[in-house]
Amino acid sequence: MREFILYIDRAECGVYQKGYNVWAGKDYNKKLGEMYKFATYCVKNGKFMGFFTSYIFDEDIKIAKNDEFMQEICEFEVLIHNEFKEKFQGSFIDALKYIKENFKIED
Repeated sequence: MREFILYIDRAECGVYQKGYNVWAGKDYNKKLGEMYKFATYCVKNGKFMGFFTSYIFDEDIKIAKNDEFMQEICEFEVLIHNEFKEKFQGSFIDALKYIKENFKIED
């Protein structure tokens, strides 16, 4: 089972595979970017590696539910403002729901 970090900061949130630099910019996937307009997605060797965003809507979660790519079960380590909160197993859809429920932009 692959391990991911699910993070929530003050102005951004997302998930990325442990050890992967989602901000490097070399694996951005334009096709997924067209499908999921809310985030920048990274795919490497046919596997989802992570995304970052500043918002998630219910419509995005609906689209993800019909996407086999987003149904992989992984372990997520949750960091909120760089502090460990908890771990859970679930799909990327579950990760999207978790972020939507817990992410609040702070001034």
